[in-house]
Amino acid sequence: MNCEEFREKWEDYVEGKCPREVEREIEQHLHTCTDCEEWVNEKLEQQTKDPRQNVAIPELSYEQQQQIFRYAKWKNRFMNAVTVLGIFFCISIASYIITAVYYAFAGHTANKVIQTAIQMTMPNVYSHYGVTNTKVFFNADLQGNLYKSLGNEEKYVGEYQGKMTFEFLNLKREWVDGQYDKKLYFLHPELAKEESYDSNDTWHALNMLPEGTVSELAVSFDDVYTFEEVYEILDEYDLDIVWYAIDTGIDEDFSYWGIHEEGVDSLLDEEERELDDVKGESIEKEKAFKNGLELINKHKRYAKKVVWGLDEKIIIEEIIDYVDQNGVKTYGVVVTGPTKELLKLKENEQIYYATLGEADFWNWFTRERSGAIAR
Repeated sequence: MNCEEFREKWEDYVEGKCPREVEREIEQHLHTCTDCEEWVNEKLEQQTKDPRQNVAIPELSYEQQQQIFRYAKWKNRFMNAVTVLGIFFCISIASYIITAVYYAFAGHTANKVIQTAIQMTMPNVYSHYGVTNTKVFFNADLQGNLYKSLGNEEKYVGEYQGKMTFEFLNLKREWVDGQYDKKLYFLHPELAKEESYDSNDTWHALNMLPEGTVSELAVSFDDVYTFEEVYEILDEYDLDIVWYAIDTGIDEDFSYWGIHEEGVDSLLDEEERELDDVKGESIEKEKAFKNGLELINKHKRYAKKVVWGLDEKIIIEEIIDYVDQNGVKTYGVVVTGPTKELLKLKENEQIYYATLGEADFWNWFTRERSGAIAR
């Protein structure tokens, strides 16, 4: 390295910006060049002169120069690192705040779409609410528990977990015991015109179950009915209707769309809630189902993670048009209650097909007191 190169790179050397190989060349040149050593002394004298005494610092030896500039070099490196870390910390804090604000809306919407799509396409499965955990740099985790109604209680069956980056969503469902056994099936009344079906296995299983149990049952009607007509059909039985299979024009392919009792309120605005009577409940469910379809149609990016074949085999706009033209009518329901009470449905002439879901111990009444003993 010659003197000109040495003096050009000196400031970078002091500030710790030179590669290690260049640093060695600068130090070697300073050790062998008297002119540059004096030049460094002059630079140091100008930078360290005490203005109060107007006395210059005496000339330093090469070893002293090396010690001072090595300290200055590492100090500059340290300050550069602190500055970079400070900038990164500030950017991280700012991104976290902006991310939290962004996902206060986007996360809520994604959770609602996921929950709506699940409860509208999986008979008797629903989620109460979802949680959004925001992170930095526009990332967030979504989570919600999944339940089903069985007897007078709700049963935990799994959870959904999602990861969001801006509008992109990855979703997975984790079930208890690693899988969810789909046992509830419906038959659209149009299929009854083509061939006959029987439910002998279902009724036989209900007959074999003991008295002190509750069960869930999917029953299919001989025609499509309004909600009020369904209430009349099942009014004399001691059971709960928890999920309604809605006629959407595509149910012949065993693609079920419906509404869960637990999902109605979340899909209604305050002004859409009717009086608490049979007619009011029917109107609420009709509005809730239509609102759910509109929500899924508006946010297909999220809904596709739940509904397989959406926009490929299932055209949501066609379902909306069909429901608008034909009304919100049901051809089957999921009911739950005492097992022997459900067995009585076998004699109902308007029910021509049934499948049995799960059974559990008796829980058909609300306990006034309950508790657990740890030891």
